[in-house]
Amino acid sequence: MLRLYHAGPSVSAIKVRLALHEKNLPWSSELLNVHHGDQFTAAYRRLNPNGVVPTLVHDDRPIVESTVILEYLEDSFPQPALMPAGAHERAAARLWMKKIDDYLHAACGALTFAIAFRPQLLKKSREELEARFAAVPDPNLRQRQRESVLLGFEAPQIAPALRNYGKFIDDMEATLVRSPYLAGDSYSLADVAATPYVNRAAMLTIDAIVLDNRPLVAAWFERIRARPSFTAAITDWMSEDDRDNFRIPRDETVQQLRRLSG
Repeated sequence: MLRLYHAGPSVSAIKVRLALHEKNLPWSSELLNVHHGDQFTAAYRRLNPNGVVPTLVHDDRPIVESTVILEYLEDSFPQPALMPAGAHERAAARLWMKKIDDYLHAACGALTFAIAFRPQLLKKSREELEARFAAVPDPNLRQRQRESVLLGFEAPQIAPALRNYGKFIDDMEATLVRSPYLAGDSYSLADVAATPYVNRAAMLTIDAIVLDNRPLVAAWFERIRARPSFTAAITDWMSEDDRDNFRIPRDETVQQLRRLSG
């Protein structure tokens, strides 16, 4: 039996939920409230010492890190396939997932904390806020989150994060000239992995910066949104509190982002 520890809006959790739905796999849900710190409890950190979501438990054995989980699902449940048949295309799919792990995920996290999560977190007392940051095991992640929340758009990682987002979307646009999906003619783990980050761009209003004049990415995203898995893995897991966090003043935010993007 597959059991997924996850959070509704988490981009990493979305990747895994998309794969589970695309593969038509039954799974049970352990939904964590990451804003309340469920991911930092001793019980959860016995499963995932990094204190992040998601964690997949299969036959009582935990698997962590979303990219590893995607590969694990493909190895364990190869049909329907979410990796292309050709070696070159399979390498391309893995390269997209590597780009996400190498730089896009950190960029997404920095922008999410600075734009969406900052207003709610700043309602906490300084002691509560520092306790929240201190619970993050990874010191680099802890520092990025602290700066994004305390400094907002002026945090040192925000302008580079916006550039890295644009770089990834530009690479998508160049690739989609040659094929309808990121690793060839068929939907694959590359598309699974990229979907939550393109969707998050729209949720954060940075689509006005990074998706502008990228018609092939826009068309790809429309095809992705039309798949049943999009609603099942993304829309259906957004609570009203999650939606409140992403009710962002668009004009004001876009103005700040345009300033940063030069």
